[in-house]
Amino acid sequence: MKSSSFIAAVAVVVAAFAGSAVAADTTVAHAGVSAAASSITATRLNVPELAVASSRTRAEVRAEALAAARNARPTLSTQLDLTAN
Repeated sequence: MKSSSFIAAVAVVVAAFAGSAVAADTTVAHAGVSAAASSITATRLNVPELAVASSRTRAEVRAEALAAARNARPTLSTQLDLTAN
């Protein structure tokens, strides 16, 4: 048997075994994932809640952000001013 045909035969056998093993693992993993996903609800998640009481309105926050953007200076400009002194 030539080496190329031997390598091809080995590749076919390996692919056949690997394909069946992967298919079996996929079905088991899929069943486990779907079971885990169905048992998790939003009330049981361990996610902290942050309740912030704010007295500012959306318009006030937007005005503050616009003023900050208007008065912002690029980092390079600020650094050049600091090195000029």
